[in-house]
Amino acid sequence: MQIKDLEDSVGLQLFERSARGVEPTPAGERFYAHAMRVTHELQSLRDQMSAIKGQVTGSVTAGLMPTFTRAALTPAVQRFSAQYPLVNVRIVEAYSAVLTESVANEEIDFAIVPPSSSDPRLQAQYISQDRELFVTSNKTERAHLTPVQISAMGPLKLILPTHRNARRARLDAYLKGVGANVAAILEMDAMMGTIELIAASDWVSILPGALCYPDVVSGPRKIHPIEEPPLFVDYVLITPASRLLGSAARAFADALKSEIIHLGAEIRDRTQAH
Repeated sequence: MQIKDLEDSVGLQLFERSARGVEPTPAGERFYAHAMRVTHELQSLRDQMSAIKGQVTGSVTAGLMPTFTRAALTPAVQRFSAQYPLVNVRIVEAYSAVLTESVANEEIDFAIVPPSSSDPRLQAQYISQDRELFVTSNKTERAHLTPVQISAMGPLKLILPTHRNARRARLDAYLKGVGANVAAILEMDAMMGTIELIAASDWVSILPGALCYPDVVSGPRKIHPIEEPPLFVDYVLITPASRLLGSAARAFADALKSEIIHLGAEIRDRTQAH
């Protein structure tokens, strides 16, 4: 009845009804696009009014890869909670493919992931670029933070993510391209398990700088920037295309973005200095 009332009010048929179901007409699609713009403007107006009152309340659900939960999450949450004590925060940790689908299905507010194929259900905003690092235990002879060429090393006992992980195809292509001498591969999708195994053994890996940042200063692992050629990964903030982030979610996304950009700059400065 509400749809019929809506069609009567605009004087046009917005949906085609058949045995196969209900499909929007061209007029219905145009009406939907305009309605979403109005909805976005209304949400923006509500956010501005909340800001004027000096109150940000509500809840936010953010999706993060293990890459960020080790080093970027804690300082971001601490700053955000101090500034917005009335906001409830929920963190979902998963790998990029799972997080991307969760955002597309509007199960979480946003996620920070590497760019993937275009999905009309999503909108993406570039955040920063991270450098991939070669990680070993601290028992090796090579000096901490010295650059390495993967092609000149080996035979390597290499920990790689499984093929379900979006990182695997990119790492496989890089290793093949440089002619890496790989003696053994251990497949593991547990980031924290990977770094713990590296510290206790002769297994090595290639890991994102944002994950490895605590080991830059000191730790049971040595990290080495990869050169000739270097290997990088980009990060984007993804949100549902159908709606804008609320004020709480946008503020938390900004806190995370700021910390990730800071970590990237720190990694670049410390690795370039050596």
